[in-house]
Amino acid sequence: MSRPRLNWPDPQLREILGAIVARDRDFPLDNARFLDSLVDDVRAVTGRLYGATTYARLLRDLSAVTGVTRRPSTTTIQKAIARAQALAPIHVGQTGDANSAMPDTHMVRRSLEPVMRDAIAPLMAQMSARLATQMERLDTVREDTASPRTEPGLRLQLAEASLADAHARVGRLEQDNARLRRDLGQAEMRASIAETRIAGLLDELHQAITNAGSGSAALAKVADQLQGTERFLKAQNDAVRLQASSEAEALRRQVTQLRERIDHLLLENDQYRRTLAAQRDARSQR
Repeated sequence: MSRPRLNWPDPQLREILGAIVARDRDFPLDNARFLDSLVDDVRAVTGRLYGATTYARLLRDLSAVTGVTRRPSTTTIQKAIARAQALAPIHVGQTGDANSAMPDTHMVRRSLEPVMRDAIAPLMAQMSARLATQMERLDTVREDTASPRTEPGLRLQLAEASLADAHARVGRLEQDNARLRRDLGQAEMRASIAETRIAGLLDELHQAITNAGSGSAALAKVADQLQGTERFLKAQNDAVRLQASSEAEALRRQVTQLRERIDHLLLENDQYRRTLAAQRDARSQR
């Protein structure tokens, strides 16, 4: 069974392709630095850290498009992943895990890099186009300077105007770059504040869990005490019940004895009556 293809959105895939080509050009002979940069770029684009198999398949499957024929070993890739995880810990998996426990500043910074590149790219392209236009104008000025038909004062004014315009555009570009850097700094500051707040919330949660655990232990102790009290009361109840049964049995025996005594007394009384009646009859006959 063939392995599933890498499924990334086209914009992410284009950024990863560009990163592979750029890192291969930056580190042509250093596999370790190449892999460190590649793992960092992929995580900046996708927000995830993948397993060694994913990076190996990425280099193999995209080699026809990128022209990069590197085939680093699995051990080398795993070492790069371990270094990346040590710099910014995150769960490692074949498909990645976006459920991180808390955000880190490194991930926020790396996530903002593509945004900054996208924001600066049009400005850089515009500056390059304008510089090219200015260079053409300067070339025209040079040609005009070489021509005896152009007045020297006019040529000098054109050159100064072109240079001033170029400096003004470069200044505006530097201002835009500074503004983007300020935005990045503010984003990092907000991420740091959020991290601090989340850490505080986690501490409060842990404290609440600890307190709940202490309360549970106290309740368990009270429950044990109640169970002991219940067992004691049951024992006392059983003892009282046995004592009452014994006393009732003794009373029943006494009642039986009294009834027998009463019957015996009734018999004796009947005999006395008969004797007295016989004596009276005998006296009357005399």
